[in-house]
Amino acid sequence: VIATMRNVGRSGALAAAAGPALGRTLEIKQLDVCDEGSIRACLDSIPGRHVDILVSNAGVGMAGPLECQSLAAMQSLMDTNFFGLVRLVKEVLPDMKRRRGGHIVVISSIMGLQGIVFNDIYAASKFAVEGFCESLVVQALRFNV
Repeated sequence: VIATMRNVGRSGALAAAAGPALGRTLEIKQLDVCDEGSIRACLDSIPGRHVDILVSNAGVGMAGPLECQSLAAMQSLMDTNFFGLVRLVKEVLPDMKRRRGGHIVVISSIMGLQGIVFNDIYAASKFAVEGFCESLVVQALRFNV
């Protein structure tokens, strides 16, 4: 099992919770979903780039009136919450399709189904995740993914 973090310097709590599994059945690796090079480097460090199960839970939040949010902050949120997932799937899906097996588990939010006041951009990112996954599943199922 490989757990990934953007900043492995903050892995203390995870390492403590892992206990003796760390280094035996659990590894912690650096991976930034906003950086294609980081994703490739992490996957390249896995023998054969073989990923049986991808669990994607990277995400950031944003709350407050729309007019108080900067466009740069909105773009950064979409880059993490939506495009981060797209980058990950784009890297692992070809091998899963070739092997005709694998699982992709995406942690989203209820706000991907119903928006909530002052969460406009966050909800939009999660709606995008839901639409992406609903569309992708039709193709992926043909490959037993």
